[in-house]
Amino acid sequence: MPQHLVEFVHIRVQEGQEEEFLASRPGAVAAVQAAIPGFVAAPVIAKGEDGLWTDVWIYDSVEQAEAANAKAADMPEFGRMAAVSEVVSIDMAWMPVP
Repeated sequence: MPQHLVEFVHIRVQEGQEEEFLASRPGAVAAVQAAIPGFVAAPVIAKGEDGLWTDVWIYDSVEQAEAANAKAADMPEFGRMAAVSEVVSIDMAWMPVP
């Protein structure tokens, strides 16, 4: 059965920067989409009761996710989002593709 890799990226946003963080996310998603074949979608971002955001990114494979993470530092659009946030942890899971 085909599967997609799903990254659950847990992020702490700097105080007072949530508006900038959310405004910068569409550009970061578009930059990854343009640069990484096998990027599927980033369909969900949600804030938990603990104040951490969970950003969901979906790829065809681990290799595409690793490529996106490696290239992120060279993407100004992604840098804008990263400038106001800190990745706390990343969990990965496999999602069946019907």
